[in-house]
Amino acid sequence: MIIAIDIGNSSIKIGFFINKKLIVKSMPTFPVLKKAEYEALINGFIKEINKNKNPEGSIICSVVTRQTGILFETMRKICRSEPILVSSKIKTGITFSITKPDELGADRIANVVAANELYNSPACVVDFGTATTLSLKGKNEDFIGGAILPGIKMMKEGLFMKTSKLPDINIGKPDKALGKDTEGCIQSGIIYGTAGAVERILDEIEKETNMNFELVLTGGFCNIISNYIKRKYDIIPYLTINGLKILYMRNCHA
Repeated sequence: MIIAIDIGNSSIKIGFFINKKLIVKSMPTFPVLKKAEYEALINGFIKEINKNKNPEGSIICSVVTRQTGILFETMRKICRSEPILVSSKIKTGITFSITKPDELGADRIANVVAANELYNSPACVVDFGTATTLSLKGKNEDFIGGAILPGIKMMKEGLFMKTSKLPDINIGKPDKALGKDTEGCIQSGIIYGTAGAVERILDEIEKETNMNFELVLTGGFCNIISNYIKRKYDIIPYLTINGLKILYMRNCHA
């Protein structure tokens, strides 16, 4: 059993790889728990999934500094070995054609590593999470850059918190682009707006690079947004977790 942990701004996803099977459990990122509480939760997941299987090792990607150290120590105790912490400095199998690879989000590294295994051609991973991120793989197994914009939930909360009259709505699929009431207008703006922004950004990147990119969607909101994307795409909800397994195998004996 290999345990892969993706610490995001809203949720922590824990992937358990048993042979070729993947089981994913989730928990909120906040509030931050104590190490003993995380240890009890993760050990509970292990017993639930496979009572007789001890974890071989673990790998962590994190964009939340407050959580990184706690879960690092937790996994070191559970696995009785040092977890692999994802950064541009470990063995990734890709090169970084960007100016500051040490500032790159660990989840975006995992996404491009996974895409590099799936596609021989240039590819764009769009991760619809707390932020919406575009991460692009070029022709030569390299991370060439991307874009970041506010995520769907962030847009919704921003409209509610920064205006006096706009309501806090439930995120769903708008029936039409033309909203007929306030909720419909917000739904249209957020969903159609995000889908349109992603496609426009990718169009411009293709013009700048003279490349055509395969499109793969992932993240918590990918199933909602995919209905409004006009380009051909693949949906892989746990792409980040799969990228973490690839990174683990490349670094577990380093």
